[in-house]
Amino acid sequence: MTKPTAMERVRYGGRVMGQAAGVITARLRPAVTRVDAAGRLHPSNVMFKVARPPMLEPERSTLERFDLYLYDIMNSPRLQGQIVFEYGTLLRATHRWAGLRVLDVGTGRSTFPAWMSSEGAVVTTFDLPHRAEPRPSGFQARVNSLIGRRSGTVREVAGSMCCLPFADASFDLVTSLSVVEHLDTNLPDRAFVPYEEQRRRLGQVIDEMIRVTTGGGHLYITSECCDFERATTDGWKPAYYYVDGPALAGAWPVRDVPELFYRYIASRGCELVGGVGFAAADIDRADHWTWRGPYFSGFSVLARKL
Repeated sequence: MTKPTAMERVRYGGRVMGQAAGVITARLRPAVTRVDAAGRLHPSNVMFKVARPPMLEPERSTLERFDLYLYDIMNSPRLQGQIVFEYGTLLRATHRWAGLRVLDVGTGRSTFPAWMSSEGAVVTTFDLPHRAEPRPSGFQARVNSLIGRRSGTVREVAGSMCCLPFADASFDLVTSLSVVEHLDTNLPDRAFVPYEEQRRRLGQVIDEMIRVTTGGGHLYITSECCDFERATTDGWKPAYYYVDGPALAGAWPVRDVPELFYRYIASRGCELVGGVGFAAADIDRADHWTWRGPYFSGFSVLARKL
C-alpha cells in the first residue's frame, strides 16, 4: 500500500476537522422537533424516495450531534439522504430506547449502535471475525474521542449471521442496516455467490434474526434493490466485495423483494408494522433512485414478532 502524499494528508485532516466543526455547530443549533404527535407517523415498509429524508429532519438533527461518523453520513451530499431514510425510519418508529435489548447484525464501522447505547439501550453488535469494513483509526479516531459523545458499554460478538450464537428471544429489537445485500460475496475469500445461494442464505439469516427476537419485539432491516435489466452503472461498484463476478450486483432484484422480505417475514410469524407500501414498479421513477444511480434504490422492513 502506497503512503499518502502530503497533499492527501492535508485534505484528510481538513475533512476530519470539518466534520468536528460540523458536530459542534449542530449542537449549538436548536434541536428540530416534531410539530405534533401525528408527525410520528412515517411508513416503515417502503422503497426509498427523495421526499422521505426531509420528513425525517428531527431524527437527522438528533443523530448528527453524536459524533463524526453520524454527522458525516447524516449530511453527505453523495449519499443523498439514503442513510437518513434508513436510520431515521427506525428512530421515528421507536418510542423508547432505555432498557431496550438491541442486537445490530453487521455493524461494520457504524456508530449508530453506540448512539442507541447512549440513549439507554443495552446493545450487542455482531460482525464477522474479520471485519469487511475497518473502523476509523488514526487522526479521525483521535479527534472523535474528543468530540464524540459517550455511549454505554456495547458488547461485541463475532461469527456468522447465518447461525447467530444467541438464545431464542434474547432481544427486543434486532437491526441489520444495509448488510444482507452483501450475501452476494463469500468472506474472507471474496468469491461471488450465485443468486440462488444468496436467496437460501438470506432465508437463513432472516430466520435467525426472528429466532433471537422476543415475542412482541421488532425486526428492522434495510437493504438495496435494483432493476438489473435496465441499470448500466453503479456508484458503489468500486467498493464491491467480490473479486470476480457480474458487472452489477450488491442489491436484490427489485421484483423479488416482496417475496424475499415482506411475504417471507410475514410467513414466519411476524406482523409488518403499518402494512406494506413497497411497490416494485416505483423503481421506474427517478425520485426513487439512490446515489448508486438509475434503477438502484433502497428499502426498509419493520416487523413485530407475534
